[in-house]
Formats: sequence, C-alpha cells, structure tokens
Amino acid sequence: MSEEKTLRFRTNSKLEKLIGRELITNNIIAFFELIKNSYDAGARKVEIKFVNMKDYYTDDTKKTKNHYINDYKVGADQIISTSDSYILIEDDGHGMSFEDIKNYWMEIGVVHKENIKQIELKNESINKMYKRVLNGEKGIGRFSTDKLGSELELRSIDKTGKEETSILFDWNKYNDHSLLLQDIEHNYILNYHNISQKSGVSLKIMQLRDEWTIKDIEELKRQLKKFVSPFSQEQNDFSIIFSLNEQREKILNDAFEYSLTSIEASIYSDGTLQYKISDQDFQFNEIVLQKEPVFGPAKLKIIYMDSAAKRAFTKRTGLSTREYGNIKVFRDNFRIYPYGERENDWLNIDNKHAQAVFRSLGTRDIIGYVQISNLENEGLKDATDRIGLVEDTKEFDEFKQFIWRCIDLLQNYIFNKIKREAEQQGNLIAFTVEKRKEQENLFKSEVIQALKDTQLPKKEADKIIGLIESNNKQLRKDLNEVQKANVVLNRKIKVFQRISGTEEILIDLLHTIKNKTAIIQANLTALAMENSSIDNEVNGISSVVTFINKLVDSALRKASSSRMIKKDEILSDILKESIDENLALCTKNSVKVISQFEDNYRRVHANRESIKIVLDNLFSNSIKALNGKNNKEITISTKYNQGSIELLFKDNGIGVKPEDAPFIFNISYTETKGNGLGLANSLDIIQNHKGDMVYVTFPDEIEEGAAFLIKLPVKG
Repeated sequence: MSEEKTLRFRTNSKLEKLIGRELITNNIIAFFELIKNSYDAGARKVEIKFVNMKDYYTDDTKKTKNHYINDYKVGADQIISTSDSYILIEDDGHGMSFEDIKNYWMEIGVVHKENIKQIELKNESINKMYKRVLNGEKGIGRFSTDKLGSELELRSIDKTGKEETSILFDWNKYNDHSLLLQDIEHNYILNYHNISQKSGVSLKIMQLRDEWTIKDIEELKRQLKKFVSPFSQEQNDFSIIFSLNEQREKILNDAFEYSLTSIEASIYSDGTLQYKISDQDFQFNEIVLQKEPVFGPAKLKIIYMDSAAKRAFTKRTGLSTREYGNIKVFRDNFRIYPYGERENDWLNIDNKHAQAVFRSLGTRDIIGYVQISNLENEGLKDATDRIGLVEDTKEFDEFKQFIWRCIDLLQNYIFNKIKREAEQQGNLIAFTVEKRKEQENLFKSEVIQALKDTQLPKKEADKIIGLIESNNKQLRKDLNEVQKANVVLNRKIKVFQRISGTEEILIDLLHTIKNKTAIIQANLTALAMENSSIDNEVNGISSVVTFINKLVDSALRKASSSRMIKKDEILSDILKESIDENLALCTKNSVKVISQFEDNYRRVHANRESIKIVLDNLFSNSIKALNGKNNKEITISTKYNQGSIELLFKDNGIGVKPEDAPFIFNISYTETKGNGLGLANSLDIIQNHKGDMVYVTFPDEIEEGAAFLIKLPVKG
C-alpha cells in the first residue's frame, strides 16, 4: 500500500550565518555590498562613519590633510576600536517604507530589482533626468552587516519623508540552530512625521566582530578609492564620504592622473572598436571593424606608468604600482573584486612579460580599468560567492582578448617610441661609420652587378672603376675625420676625469673643514661653560664658525648635486615637495604660499635635488625680502610653452632696484644680507639643465616685489 503526500524545505536559523558572516569573506566586501545597496536605492551620497574610536592622530598629523598612515607616530597595528565603537552607514536614497522592509528586506533572496534593471534620477546640476543601472541581484547583501557586527539598528525614512521605521537586529539570536529562521523575531518602531524628513537609510552596526587597527582603517580607505570608478570621479551623482571620529573626507579615485601616456578604447555591440592613444600633446585616433563581441559592449583606459609617474604615484598613495594592482574591472561604476588586485594577475600580464622583457610591459608598468554594464553585459555574470565573474565561458575569454588587443596597441606605441628616442640619442660617430660602410658596400655591389649585366668597352669600365676609387678615397677621408674626432673626444674625457678627480678632492676637503669646525664649536661651548666671563668672545667666534658651516654646506650641496644622475621627473611634483619642505619656514614668517600648476604633469630631465636647491634659494631670498611687509605672499606658477615649462616664482617683497637688476646673478650680489651665492648658484644649476633663469618685471603692476622666470626643456 502506498500513499502520496508532499514535503517542504524548512529554513534553519543557521542559514542567516551561512549567507552573512560566512559567505561574505572579509570586511572590505561587506562594505562593498552595503554601498551597492545605497547606490541601487538612488542615493547620491553614502557616508561611512567610524564612531567612538581611539584618537590616534598626533599634533603633526592633525596639521596635515588625509596623510595619516605616513605621518602617525604610533604603530600601524595599534587597535583603535573599543567596546563602545560602532559603524554608521548612512545614505540619502529613496529609503524604505515599512511595507518595503517587510516584503523585501526581511525575505531572503527576494530581489525586487530583478525586473527593474535601471531607475531614473534627476541630475540637480543640469536639471535633467538620467538612468542608473542597478547592481543588486542576489538579495543577500543586507547580511553583510552581520559580518561587521553582531547588532544592527536599521532606521529608514521612506521616499515620502513622513514614515520612519526603526528595527533592532540581534544576529546572535541565529546562533541557536534549533530554531527555524522564520521563528526569530525582531522589535520595530513605526513613527509618522507631520513635516517631511529627508529620505534614506541608516545602518548602525554595533558590537563589532573584529578589532579595528590603524592599518585596517587605512586599508579600507585605500580599497574604497579603488572601488569608485574613475569614469565617474568628476560626477556628483554618487559619492562616498569617510569619517573617523571628527576627521571627514570624500573618497576620490585620483590614482591615474600622473601619467601622460594611455589608451582609451570602446567596443560597441556591432563590433566597432574605437581607440585613442594619448601622449603629452600627441593623440592618435583609429576606428576598426571586427566581429560582434559576444560579451557585449565595453570601454577601458590603460595607462603606462613611466619611472616619473611611478615615483609620484608612490609618494601620494604610499604604494608601488605593483602593490596597487593592474587592470581592474568595474560594473556600472563599482569594482568587481578581486580583478586587478596585487596578487591577481588575471590577464597573465607578467607571464607574457617574462617571455619578452624588452618588447612587453609588466603589471608594475600599467594600471587601468575596464567598464562593463549589468544591463548590456549579461554574459559576464557574477560568481555565486560574489567574488569575481564566472570565468569558464566564451564571453569571459573574448572579454580578455579585447583587453589584450588594447594592451598590445599601447605596447607597440611605447616601444616604437623608445626605439626612436634611442636612435636620436645614439652615438653620432658610430652612426656615421656604419652608414658610410653601408653606402660603400651597396655602391660596390651595384657596380659589380652592372659590369656583369652589360658588355662595356674597357674605356668605360675603367671610368667606372675610377669612380669606385674616388669613392674609396672619400670613405678613407671620412674615416680619418672620425679617427680625429675620437682622439679629440678621448682627450676631453681625460680632462673631465681630471676635473672629476679634483671635485672629489674638493668634496673631501669640505667634509674635513666641516668636521674641524664641529670640533671648534664643541670646544668653544665647553670653554664658555668653564669661564662665563668670555661669553661675548665665544659668541662672536661661534657666529663666524656658523657662517663658515653655512658656506661649506652650500658648497657641499652644489658639488654633490653636480655629480647626481638626472632622471625624467615631473616638475610640478618637485615643486610641491619643495613647497612642503619650506612651508614651516613660511608659516613661521607669516608668508602665504600660492601655487598654480598648468604644465599637465610634463617631464623634465633633471636632478631633483639640484632643482630643489634653486627653489630653496628663491624661498630664502623671498622670505628675507618680505620681512616687515604686510600681506606677505609667494606665488609659484607653471605653464607649458613651445617645448618648455615656464616656472614663475614671485613675491611681493622689497623687490630689486632697477639699477641693480643687471647684476643680481653676479657672485657676492645681495640685498637680503645673504652670502651672495644663491642666485649665481641657481643660474648655474638651471643652465646645467639646458634651461635659463631671468629676472622679470611687470610694468603694469604697481605693487613691489621680485619675480624670476625659469625655463626648462620638456623631455621628449
């Protein structure tokens, strides 16, 4: 006897933990999921607040803006969270009504956005509607709060602004696996406002599961910067604000602005590939037709990081380009984790680089991003665990092929450019000799072939041979000239070697003088302590020794810098560093520093320390010239002009007398009670960089002051 009946699955309370703290593998992904929810709710802003954390800022770090990790004086592993610490995530989206919470938020796996692929929002700045593609599709992102803390207070004001719902969730209730999921209850309060409130959702996450350190906080901020799409960084449609106690900052993805060489490409549904290669003032555009992409349309930007860009990048982010990552993937302005992370060479860039070191780029050389859409790239699906995409598909393979085609286009341009520059900077003598040899070999082979092919009379054959001999004589003459040039060059090299040797002796001598003056200074101090009656004499001698030390230091910097290697540097980067180094002195003397750089991060072939010597001299002179003045200002500006960067350094101090202007670069000239070496030294350094430095006047300006114009040739 048989009986047919039905069974139903029951949902154990353990399910909440499985899709919450166990499925969401780390805190970074938990934040990503919650930010996506705010984005899908139409928010223009989401703010992440760490509240009641220990204050780890020192007096020095409070003076700087957003440079905590490099400046704090305590360990990166110091725990700053306490039992009272909590995380607050607030957005200004549409919010949820009580019915929305009951029907959608409280039902696992329900995604009311499945049939709503995009929503319309109003752009306040241009008073127009625009469409936002939604990201949520699994219906489990809300349980990311359980990963961060064991208690959650949800507060939501619906889109009318009049209904407010507050619910307290204790996730520890779900640790009792004898209960069914639907049997666990949560208390809520429903309020109605007469005056409309601002809509949005607030998530207060308490009883944090992990102890947060300084390093954790800084890592989260770095990841959030990479999470925001560079395509939308200039838009105000969606922004992330981060705050730690009273410190508040907007998260911006600014990691890609330091390099000038890049490729931007878009592939459309019909197979049209449109790309642009940019390099300083050069641009190359091309449109290519290929087969329709099965993965759908996409666009990308890949940036080449030369040595100067890498140094600037590391200075600003505290990371090398390798540590930052390589080619990242964004879906509708949000990161798809972990593509492009430090250890995630998902395109096998370094493997190919190892096989062709001098013809390819590695992950440390390129960074960038690819943009896809949830609406148009349905074949590129998120993996079940929310980490990455489903990779064993034809769509994913062709997606990678598209990216590699763009990488190859950029590589070919860069290495062809390097080859051209090498040819332009090659050895002229070797080039001349090889060229003449090629011409001679070609000429001889052509003549011999001509004699074989034609039956010429002896007279005319002799004439041809005579031409050959004449050509040989010219070749020998050229080679003799080359040999003479080599002899002269060798003599110059020996002279330079002697000069270099003399400079080594000079530097050793200067170091010896400095050591001896240090001994004198110490003995004078000891003498003054033993006999107070000779204080005045000791002070007088000490001031002389101090003056000698200043001269020696200046000479050492000058002599040492002349031996330093020149590199391709971003001039504005050197200027910013110099301003930072002189800022304390300017602040002490109540001098305001104004800077405006319009050189677009162009490179100069320079010795960084030498250029900073010039700037130190100008700062020193200006501060002295501003003594006793009101509203003290130093203005530093740059602009690009016909192959050169023009740097204008200007102050509103006492200025230079018209009759003295022709002599200010002479040794010993000074109006600021200096040693008279600064401007002469500065001019020498700039000219050593194939540039020029002049004193300029502005006849139309009434106020006093001095201005110096420095011109440096742009690399390339």
